[in-house]
Amino acid sequence: MAYIYGKNVIASYLDTKKIIEVYYAKEYQNHPLVNQIKQQKIPVIEKSKITLEQLANSDKHQGFVAKIKDFQYTDYAQMVRHALQKKRPVFLMLDGIEDPHNLGAIVRTVEAFQIDGIILKKNNSVAITPTVAKVSTGALAHVAICQVTNLSQTLQDLKQKGFWIYAAEASQGVNYQTLRYDAPMVLIMGSEGKGISRLVMEQADYRIFIPMYGKVNSLNLSVATAILLATIVNN
Repeated sequence: MAYIYGKNVIASYLDTKKIIEVYYAKEYQNHPLVNQIKQQKIPVIEKSKITLEQLANSDKHQGFVAKIKDFQYTDYAQMVRHALQKKRPVFLMLDGIEDPHNLGAIVRTVEAFQIDGIILKKNNSVAITPTVAKVSTGALAHVAICQVTNLSQTLQDLKQKGFWIYAAEASQGVNYQTLRYDAPMVLIMGSEGKGISRLVMEQADYRIFIPMYGKVNSLNLSVATAILLATIVNN
């Protein structure tokens, strides 16, 4: 079983039917969240703060930890079929992302802009963890995420299905603001240190970058992803 923690995160999960039971610190026995949990007929149990820290593996639990069913990745084929029912589906592919904080922030952005799903590499990439759930502030419960063995082959399959591939680079290619995003598409973001791998980059129809005007020549991965997705969905 997996655990999530934090008041807002747990509150966002209440209607998902994924919570098995919730634990809370004694001083929160009259907190409105406890009543919400009871209304959902979810078992709620008082625990010591030490126990909560052990379950959450963090002292940032805000007095609440929930046991949830293990995260279920979405089937790739099912995710694609569902997305193709839309006129302009958009997928986000993450190539080798390693930081769970970045992934959690990206999941939050994906949910906010109603992107159709995230594609992760099955190996050599961060998995869904309690930290990802916490940083996503509950968005994880509402985002389709799939794992695939080979990103390059997955892109070939998506291209055959009519998707255009856009790969984000630090400072090369086409200014992202100069393009129109009016067809089914995949946005690829590379890992924090190595960027996009060569074989994956070779599948790109466009290489795009965010122009910089200050002395810093790069953005945090989650920030860059948010900028690009905001432009894409509002295009």
